[in-house]
Amino acid sequence: MRLFKPKYKSKRGKQKEVKKYWVEVVDSRERAFRKVLRFPASEGEGLAKKLGEKIQDLINHAAMNELNPDLIGWIEDYAPMKLQERLRGIGLLPKREAEVDKPLLDYLPEFHKAIFEESKDSPLKKTTTADTSAKTVTARVRKLIKGCGFITWRDVSKEKVNDYIESRPNGMSQQTAHFYVQAFRRFCRWMFDAEYIDRPIKIRKVDHAKNYGRCFELDEFEGLLEAARTGPERYGLTGYQRYILYLLACETGLRRGELRSLTVASVDLKNSCVFVKGGVDGATKNKGGAHQYFTAETGKLLREYIKGKMPNVQLFPIHHRSGKMVKADCAAAGIEAENHKGKLTLHSLRHSCGSYLLAHGVRPKEVQEIMRHKTFALTMDRYGHLLDGHKREAVNKLPRFAKPKVKGKSA
Repeated sequence: MRLFKPKYKSKRGKQKEVKKYWVEVVDSRERAFRKVLRFPASEGEGLAKKLGEKIQDLINHAAMNELNPDLIGWIEDYAPMKLQERLRGIGLLPKREAEVDKPLLDYLPEFHKAIFEESKDSPLKKTTTADTSAKTVTARVRKLIKGCGFITWRDVSKEKVNDYIESRPNGMSQQTAHFYVQAFRRFCRWMFDAEYIDRPIKIRKVDHAKNYGRCFELDEFEGLLEAARTGPERYGLTGYQRYILYLLACETGLRRGELRSLTVASVDLKNSCVFVKGGVDGATKNKGGAHQYFTAETGKLLREYIKGKMPNVQLFPIHHRSGKMVKADCAAAGIEAENHKGKLTLHSLRHSCGSYLLAHGVRPKEVQEIMRHKTFALTMDRYGHLLDGHKREAVNKLPRFAKPKVKGKSA
């Protein structure tokens, strides 16, 4: 072991010494070669010398595959944190175990910060999007920790996570369960990378099909409108309110949050459009303002609907259980709300908007602009559903290959 102070030249060309002592030790763990390791230690000569001796002893024990808890404890008490991290990196110190009595929830602020920094560095995400993403992931981890009853890391087990997910709390869908497990797996990896645990726990992924929903067939949408118009109040909206809501949602392709943000002042009857506010406080997904047009017939209904109302009055106080509202109207209309194609929800009206436009010959690029999608593939692959009636029409355009049976001859 050697103790020294490295020298350097100042800007004026004078030779100077660094303040801290450095230690030089020989790593003899590999028989094929002897490696010299140098570490910055301390400004005090006595502590630096003691530290160098302890590190050399640590290397000697590691070469014989021995573990000395007292030696490791001394280094963790007196060595600088950066030096400890380097010793862990080369395998001389064991990785830290999560503090036995430290609650898991206390790690979440640090985890949130790490996720935010990771997302912020992505070229595909803005700062506001990265912050929202980090908050969402952290909230899912927090909910799963509380739902499983985890207090400290010693309570964590993959069996408890699997049992919690399989119980489907609060009607959690399979896709939502997948997102929660995905977030917790990320938390476990972070705990390992941050060296709070010595090995990551393996949580089984949730199998889920990417079901992006389906659109209403034309006859189904007509039935939905009639069931809403003549139906009772559901989830805070009268039948007539739902009738106007469904019409406007289908013609504009607005999302639920955008529809909820509309006020009387958002409606421009002269130009037959509604305006959705953008910006940080806006309701649009891309934070850009949006003008969405509707038909003249819907404009006449809106004129009567907003007549006598103040400009700041909300057009549709949409309940957060809007999916159940649509499901109830589907049941009243005799529509199967869920089948092999997927579920019918309020967002299905956005799917219907894109599908109806394409089915009636609107140019795909125009449909992309109306749907406000960044990519053409998103419009066509996810929202360009082929309607059943148009499938039949397409097949009927095929040449007739089948020959009629001739009398007296086999076909």
